[in-house]
Amino acid sequence: MLLLVVASMALLIYLINPRHHIWYNAQLVTLDNAGTQASAVSWRRGIIEAIGSDVEVLANKRWYTRVRDMRQQTVFPGLIDVHSHFPAVGVEEITVDIASPPLGTVQSLQQLYGRIASAVEQSEEGEWVIGFNYDQASLVEGQHPTLAELDRIAPSHPVYVYHSSGHMGVANSAGLSKLGLRAVDNPSGLLQESAAPSMARLLSDIGPFKQWKIYQAARQRYLAAGITTVNSGAASPGLTWGLRLASAVGLIPLRVVVNSLVQDDLPGFRLDSDIYTSGATKVIVDGSPQGFTALLSERFYNPPNLLHVHGKQLVSVKDLNALVQRHADAGFQLALHGNGDAAIDLILDAIEAAGLDKTQDHRSIVIHAQTARRDQIARMAELGAVPSFFVSHVYYWGDWHSERVLGPEKAQHISPTGWAMEEDLRFSLHTDSPVTPVSLFAVLQYAAERRSFSGRLLGPEHRLDVATALRAVTLDAAWQHFLEDKVGSLEVGKFADLIVLSQNPLDTPLSELTGIQVLTTVIGGEVEYMLQE
Repeated sequence: MLLLVVASMALLIYLINPRHHIWYNAQLVTLDNAGTQASAVSWRRGIIEAIGSDVEVLANKRWYTRVRDMRQQTVFPGLIDVHSHFPAVGVEEITVDIASPPLGTVQSLQQLYGRIASAVEQSEEGEWVIGFNYDQASLVEGQHPTLAELDRIAPSHPVYVYHSSGHMGVANSAGLSKLGLRAVDNPSGLLQESAAPSMARLLSDIGPFKQWKIYQAARQRYLAAGITTVNSGAASPGLTWGLRLASAVGLIPLRVVVNSLVQDDLPGFRLDSDIYTSGATKVIVDGSPQGFTALLSERFYNPPNLLHVHGKQLVSVKDLNALVQRHADAGFQLALHGNGDAAIDLILDAIEAAGLDKTQDHRSIVIHAQTARRDQIARMAELGAVPSFFVSHVYYWGDWHSERVLGPEKAQHISPTGWAMEEDLRFSLHTDSPVTPVSLFAVLQYAAERRSFSGRLLGPEHRLDVATALRAVTLDAAWQHFLEDKVGSLEVGKFADLIVLSQNPLDTPLSELTGIQVLTTVIGGEVEYMLQE
């Protein structure tokens, strides 16, 4: 009886609390296809019910409505990071920061080893010591850490240092042993691609408190960046179920789109909700340009050795074609990781062999499309494939591409958004966090300026205007996930996912885009973040 009374009271409270809000006197940027101009928005129980002038929207006001004068602040749709690795950025809370400029301050191997040594001193014997986000391309030595030196500073602790690309890392002897490997078979300690352990593997025994810290840190960073829909790319079965549970219990207020790693079978039972979406199946076809494992049709410009001058193919043509065909026949979307142009050829060949083209709404995603050639961009348009460009490479690794990976001429065309515009090909932009920081406004700046960390101009013909770049992280990003009817713009019937900004990006000088502050983040009509002044 008591349970029935409590349930009845809860239902009554829900029914008499319509959660009705009106914001007016705002600089409202809807980003809808019609280019709607408005100054006010109202939503009820998390769904937008009206957009228009102050007079029009305030006509919906009732005695219970919560009304807010926005005092001409900029109100924007929530941003969408269409490809990242949520909640991996939260791992920074429990690992050793060994990032190099411009991500961090470690400039030499000596500094890197020093930070690992300090962590070893503060850890119990036998406990993992994990370094996060080193980049040999940014170290003065231009080299990876070594097993021998990690053994010297940590003879009794398992150590693994993650590369910023996420595609490789270096372990010491104790770390290799704990991973079931032998130092005699891996004298350098460098593990690449499938040989490298996943973060989930290393963190499988860290305990619930540290797991909670990771989720909390990750959600806070995305919310503070104005991102309301996140992606967990390449999610293992364990992480997939963990994200479902965390979303169900309210630990993650963000909308999460999960790209599960490809399994032997097609995707199974889907438990989707308003905040959890089972997205495309992820297939990793090649590696990274940073580690010379992206699969290129021509040899690397200045490779570190002659062992892998064209990169690495991580799935056979037979298996790739079978995967794409099986998913196409079942109507399941695929997200295919392709950095090198040879890998992109394999991806497009498989899509064509499966009978897919632009007349079908399959939206097969080519993730990163880092070195896509002009003919491949045209072919994507014909096949109905969707590139998601990792344009931050221009800033973070543009110099590395020019001097080591591709050479000065080909490096001009990394993340070739200009060619996509010429082909009228829809695309998205992403952070690939934690590979780069959680900041889509930084991504907008890189896409618009096309300058490397040293100031080198790369591919001015690929520069985007801010309005186009904004669509690539809002409405076009939503479309890529088949969510364009729910998020990505401020329109009647869509979720009330919106952000309040310190200034309007459309009126902001390019060099100042990264300085835009997110003042408030609202998801489903509920305030989930407010900047503390």
